[in-house]
Amino acid sequence: MPRYAMLAVLPCLLFAPVVPVQADEHTDSMLKRLAGVWEVEEGVNQGEEIPEEELEGTIMKFEKNMIVTYDREQREVYRALFTLDETKKPVHIDMTTEMKGMPPMKSFGIIKMEEGDEFEICYALPGADRPKKFESPKGSKVMLFEAERED
Repeated sequence: MPRYAMLAVLPCLLFAPVVPVQADEHTDSMLKRLAGVWEVEEGVNQGEEIPEEELEGTIMKFEKNMIVTYDREQREVYRALFTLDETKKPVHIDMTTEMKGMPPMKSFGIIKMEEGDEFEICYALPGADRPKKFESPKGSKVMLFEAERED
């Protein structure tokens, strides 16, 4: 009887501790690295480069599982809850908007940390498929931004 009990428990011992711990460690690591205020340096909206003058002063603030974007006048222009899946390469980010007066909408994207304190985020507008590459082709429903940690 003990041998059968051991055979029943063995798969749980082998697999249970590995998967959740790795996923949580990776997610926490990325969450910690993203926490703070980021200045948007470059952006592409559906294949069209966003002029530097438009982006000037735009910041993204990551706090826990919330991302908020402010324009140069510090007006909130975007707010979303997000989750990360670092088991995917590139890392997946799923965002659900939380804007006053608007229904929640889902956007799916990818995100990567760059050398130093920079990251890139590429996401599809609601209703479109998650991008596979960090690019925003002309005519696509994909946004691409590069940001640098604010001093």
